[in-house]
Amino acid sequence: MKRRAIHPEARGTDMRRWISVLSAIALASGLAVFAVAQDASDDEEAVKMMAGQWADAWNAGDMKAIGDLYKDDSDYVDLFGQSHKGRTEIEASFGEISSTVYKGSKISIETKAVRFVKPDLAVLDSVWELEGVPEAEGAPPSKGQATVVCTKQDDGQWKIVAHRSRVPQAPFPVPDE
Repeated sequence: MKRRAIHPEARGTDMRRWISVLSAIALASGLAVFAVAQDASDDEEAVKMMAGQWADAWNAGDMKAIGDLYKDDSDYVDLFGQSHKGRTEIEASFGEISSTVYKGSKISIETKAVRFVKPDLAVLDSVWELEGVPEAEGAPPSKGQATVVCTKQDDGQWKIVAHRSRVPQAPFPVPDE
């Protein structure tokens, strides 16, 4: 088989072409990684913002707006261990709660962590505090924690699929060793 001789100037042109192609691929890869990181950052902000929307709705006494943050098939376990299934039941539960000693209370929610299990599934841990709840022995809790599982919908909106509120108990005593 006869080898074809390549002119030295053609080798340089081929090399420059390969360098250009490889540079374009590297740039595109870098932009894709940046876009994924930016999407993750945007999603984290969106999940955190949802906690703020929840607080805003409670503070306005708008239980419908709270209900709108949940998926139709979501579930919620309240401070008293009662389980509520589906957005309609959850909204009604918050309606009942907000008509008791909690009426007119204001909540603040501080996000402690957002963890993405998958790009469209996030777990949000937060602490909350209610103001305007009567302080008396046997009064309902005014501080607690919540874990919320959220999923990203096809329209890009995040919705709550599971919500667990709890009031921290005293830690278990550690046995002497």
